[in-house]
Amino acid sequence: MMRTAIALTLLLGTLPGAQASPGNPGTVCVARVLLSEELPYAPMGYWLVRVTLQITPPGGPAYQTTLHDTMPWQGPPPRQGQVFRVLCDPANPGDLHLL
Repeated sequence: MMRTAIALTLLLGTLPGAQASPGNPGTVCVARVLLSEELPYAPMGYWLVRVTLQITPPGGPAYQTTLHDTMPWQGPPPRQGQVFRVLCDPANPGDLHLL
């Protein structure tokens, strides 16, 4: 699940719209990259990244979640300050899907 969330988060404009988890329509939230780190010891052809996101659901308090996984080197790692929309579930902070 974490790998899917990071891959979707990092390939921002290159993917078609994503659906929320089965049985959960999700909420449209705003995600802002607070911290993005490229870590050593990634497998050949991959970035190893740790990304801290601030997720702001409509009408609710913002929360933070940290994702840690590999992504293909063809996609640029996320950058601090980057903002995009995601489908999220505040009850499950790691369940993020790009719109």
